[in-house]
Amino acid sequence: MRLVCLPHAGASAALFRPWKVTLSGIATVDSPELPGRGTRYGAPFATDMAALADDLADTLAQRTVPLVLYGHSMGALLAFEVARSLARQGVSVAGLVLSGRAAPHLDGPPRARHTMTDAELVAELTAIGGTSKEVLAQPDLLAMTLPAVRADFRMVDTYAFKPGPALAVPAIILGGSQDAATPPETLHAWSALISGPLTVELWPGGHFFVRDQEARLLALLAKVIPAWRAARAAVV
Repeated sequence: MRLVCLPHAGASAALFRPWKVTLSGIATVDSPELPGRGTRYGAPFATDMAALADDLADTLAQRTVPLVLYGHSMGALLAFEVARSLARQGVSVAGLVLSGRAAPHLDGPPRARHTMTDAELVAELTAIGGTSKEVLAQPDLLAMTLPAVRADFRMVDTYAFKPGPALAVPAIILGGSQDAATPPETLHAWSALISGPLTVELWPGGHFFVRDQEARLLALLAKVIPAWRAARAAVV
């Protein structure tokens, strides 16, 4: 099994490197680097969610092992679109774990976070958490971080959900009990887009509850990936 991990806005593939050791023997952890950060620093940022999903899906479709996709916030939306793109190519993922994101067909009017000033953007990052105080306090680090955050916010803010066939895959949807952006009804609404067995769990915390409970998240993945592998093998 291969666990493909997709980052939240502004993050790089380095976020998931420790998972490779923790999940060794359970799944190969693959964290594709998005343009403009980490090992792809300097490359033009992606501007369209669907196009980025298609690019990732084209690469992942060549894998010979079943895929489980994980993503948080922007990463959850990207994982969903990658799974849809793979499905259009006849590739069904073994499962989805999506956290910190309301079902996208419920999205209201487009937001404009990418048009914020740097000061407003820092205030937004401070409010939602997930960015270290060291980065927010050091101008040099902040100058390297904000362009990626702004570009990702632009991609999310301009995303427009397009109706399509429901994904017939198992999924786990996670939300923070204090995350105002993902009340329980918006998490359960994923059932309109995913027709496979779907579980919704509310964990304590705000938008970045998975950061505070990473050990619990990894334990969940270590449990569910073998179960999905067994279920897939039984069908085959």
